Amino acid sequence: MSGLYRIQIFIFFLCGLFLFGTCGCTEAPDIPGPDYLIKTGTISLLPEEFAEELDLKLSAYPYDFKKNSVEYNKLIFDLVFVLSEKSILLAAAQVGGIQVSDSELMAKETFYREDYPEDSFEQMLLENAISYTYWKKNLKRNLIIDKFIQRELKDKVEILSEDVVSFYNRHLRQDVVSDEKKLVSQLRLEKSQESYDEWIMGLKKQYPVDINKKALTLFLIEMENNKGQIND
Repeated sequence: MSGLYRIQIFIFFLCGLFLFGTCGCTEAPDIPGPDYLIKTGTISLLPEEFAEELDLKLSAYPYDFKKNSVEYNKLIFDLVFVLSEKSILLAAAQVGGIQVSDSELMAKETFYREDYPEDSFEQMLLENAISYTYWKKNLKRNLIIDKFIQRELKDKVEILSEDVVSFYNRHLRQDVVSDEKKLVSQLRLEKSQESYDEWIMGLKKQYPVDINKKALTLFLIEMENNKGQIND
């Protein structure tokens, strides 16, 4: 999604189409009404799941980041956009019959755990306030998305002879891939990245996203004290 589109949507929310709530922490708020924050088809992201995603995101920022409510709320909206796109991909993958078996999930978990000796993996989750149950659920979702993108985008990319020539011309002074399969894989990746934006826009039309504004509002920080920053 383009930066311009994100800014337009951010301004849309700021213009008073719904009232901002206050947010002192990222615990999932007690929300009456629909039990979701983002929904696409039968794919839903619950408020408590959004809170876990937000906590993980905030771990990369200074502890006092929330003092700047404008930047903090921009972070919230950015996360909403990312997770909305993820829900679109999951909804499309579900319709397309994409599945991940228990053995595939276990193999991927084992792969990640290899970088964490003894109980350091569980310690990492604890330090980032991520439950193992949610981590595993998210891992499965990511594997489903990877499979879907591979089947519906990467595998459908056509590699032409001129693509190979162009690749070598762009890497004249570099060590390039000599193995044919690896070269095709690299070209397929590059071309799929170039066509991703157009491809995902098509999916967004097929799978509209429903955002529970009331639930989202309770994650935002009151912006009354930052009107001057918004106008700048």
